[in-house]
Amino acid sequence: MRETSLETGYSLTKEQKCAALEAVLHSQTFARADQLRIFLKYICEMEMAGRGGELTEYVIGIEALGRPASYSPGDDSAVRTRAFALRKKLQDFYHEEQPQSPLRIELLKGSYCPHFIEVSPPPKAHNNEASTESLTQPETPTAIALEELPLIETAGKHEWKRSWLFPFSAGVMLTAFIAGGLYWWLSTRSVASDVSHSPPSILAEAWGPLLMPNAEVLLCVANPPAFSVLPGPFSPPPPQLPLSGERPLPRDLYELYATRYPATTNLSLTMTTNAAYWGDVLGALTAFKTLNAAGVAPQMFPEMVTSMPTLRHRNVILFGAPAYSATVTRFLENCPLQVKYLDAIISSNAEQSTAERYGLIRDQNQRLTLVFGLITVLPGEISGNHQNRIIIFSGVNSAGAQAAAEFFSSPEHLLEFKKELKKAGQESFPPAYQIVVKAKTDDSILLNFAYETCRIFQPSANHGMNVIRDTR
Repeated sequence: MRETSLETGYSLTKEQKCAALEAVLHSQTFARADQLRIFLKYICEMEMAGRGGELTEYVIGIEALGRPASYSPGDDSAVRTRAFALRKKLQDFYHEEQPQSPLRIELLKGSYCPHFIEVSPPPKAHNNEASTESLTQPETPTAIALEELPLIETAGKHEWKRSWLFPFSAGVMLTAFIAGGLYWWLSTRSVASDVSHSPPSILAEAWGPLLMPNAEVLLCVANPPAFSVLPGPFSPPPPQLPLSGERPLPRDLYELYATRYPATTNLSLTMTTNAAYWGDVLGALTAFKTLNAAGVAPQMFPEMVTSMPTLRHRNVILFGAPAYSATVTRFLENCPLQVKYLDAIISSNAEQSTAERYGLIRDQNQRLTLVFGLITVLPGEISGNHQNRIIIFSGVNSAGAQAAAEFFSSPEHLLEFKKELKKAGQESFPPAYQIVVKAKTDDSILLNFAYETCRIFQPSANHGMNVIRDTR
């Protein structure tokens, strides 16, 4: 069995893969990580046997971790936890113990199938004649093995009820940016300092002017209004909320809050507009890392301090949904696909009877198991010698926006998406299009994601758009 390396284009043999695996299994980094060695050995052997597509959370739990047949990934996160730890260990191994390793094993987020990445080309063949064959070969994507996702059901069957508690329970304070930024900074400390600022060609093609050298990019995150729970004067809370100012904490929330902070009393709600949803924050960090890896340092702003005229004349990445972003509402209003807040769906801009719907799915405990993200790419105004680009990441909840950002930051997923474009007769990324990404979740935690569908359309000068092709 041979596989093509994403980095060099050279074919990899099973013997090369086995050698790379043995180097990791017998390393000092993994010396005391018995469970991670078992996990890695199992998934690599499955990949080398041509069975990488069978690697799901359930299969790994049963066959590698010895879980019983009644094992439920929704109740037991052992596989996800070990996959996370394995990614970190592999990063440590190749940075600290074997930085010169020519063949590396990577476990991409969103997949349990390992990838063997050759980081430098093999030596030239020893012969007396100069080779006339170019060392550069066409870029060949490695197949992405994603866990089979549940069938899509209409939002009507799994209707999402609006609750006034939603802003309180889903809003994450702006301090998440600080914590997330610190996490990103610490994680990038383990990356080799000589990493090139040249992005993979597929990323450069998809992101266009945003990844050009010295590009000026605005990265904006929408700010939904939210209530913060703070010590306050109300005890016990009155039966009705005041119309403005500090609000007493309702009785049912006292019970919820007391489970975490039992000693706290006299609580009240305070409105804030400095919040951001968790998935939007993680998605913004993913986009930031993609830009930073290409040598681009974006300017980060809350969406509430920007304006449509400003954004039209800049390269922009925007996180948010129409429910809490006036700017996203304006950009999406004439696009083929919309995000509907009350129904919690992504739907086509068509008559209700014929509209396609991609909605939330919950289990019997009302925990989210399937959500959808929406990527919208629009041309901005022409600036100098190039046209600016606007990329919007939305979702039927913020985990969908996170999945959308990770999809659009993944060379492997973009290569697969380009295949879909070619099937539709599109040889390159069009100026304006939308991608729906379906994502499996453990409530608000993203597990994996996959391409669902796409719309390609022709924008007008004011972003009025008409559907011209569907790549489903």
